[in-house]
Amino acid sequence: MTSSVTMPAMPLSLRRAGETATVTKIRGDASMKHHLANIGFVEGSEVHVVSASGSNIIVMVKGARFGLDAKVAQRIMTA
Repeated sequence: MTSSVTMPAMPLSLRRAGETATVTKIRGDASMKHHLANIGFVEGSEVHVVSASGSNIIVMVKGARFGLDAKVAQRIMTA
């Protein structure tokens, strides 16, 4: 019998530097989802947190480095 433990989804804004997570959902209006999808934040993509400090987070997604405001990072749900 195999049991799989799934971690609950949490906003990207709560991830710490050095963590890698998978995008599970993008919250927000259509323009926000479209903008984030254009820069690589789509369901299933891996995101690596380079650094996180207060109101900003720097991440690597699909080989590109981005700086996000914590309010935007809060809309990106990860597991």
